[in-house]
Amino acid sequence: MEIRTVNGQQAVDRAGAAEYLGLALSTVRIFSSPAQRASTGFPAPLPDRDDRRDWFAIADLDVYRAAKASAVAAPPMDDDPEELIGVAEFAALRGVSPATIHGYVKRSLNDWQEHRDGYLPYPDEITAARRGHTYRWKRGRAIGWTFPDQPRTGGRTPGRAPTVADLESVLGEAGPAALKNRDIAAALSQRLGRPVSLQTVLRLKQKRAQQDDGTTDI
Repeated sequence: MEIRTVNGQQAVDRAGAAEYLGLALSTVRIFSSPAQRASTGFPAPLPDRDDRRDWFAIADLDVYRAAKASAVAAPPMDDDPEELIGVAEFAALRGVSPATIHGYVKRSLNDWQEHRDGYLPYPDEITAARRGHTYRWKRGRAIGWTFPDQPRTGGRTPGRAPTVADLESVLGEAGPAALKNRDIAAALSQRLGRPVSLQTVLRLKQKRAQQDDGTTDI
């Protein structure tokens, strides 16, 4: 996480804000957009755009996190913790749209293949569907994930972080075959001996494209 002094304040960019708050970068992009800030309460970026990026004061992020923590609703009554619930019910627990949870499912697939939690906990039931799979969780686990006793922290995954050079090596080894982002994430995970998320793959692809056209990170 890169920290700079912008407008006289310690600040991070969007990726840093996501890491600092323990949120997905896609969530921060939505919450911090001008159209959503009024409803989400996310702080506005500082006036100066250093390196053509928006920067958010860490002090403002602390205020935002504290406000959200004080506004967290109590967990719902758990009459049947063994009841299996699907994506729609999980979304209702978290107060987000089913489309958002579907996005978390996609980002979790590589982790789930290794039987570990991803953006969402590993499902208690996975069944084949007409298109893909259907995922269900025990209601008690879903509530525990959504309303943890202790906040989950992002933390840094042990091991070397993947680089654009690693991405190019994976793509080069695949030759003319078109790899999906999930395949790239799996190949990088195997190469580095540590989990690599789809978000990381997208970030590496963006950096690679910027290097090709000579632009800076925005």
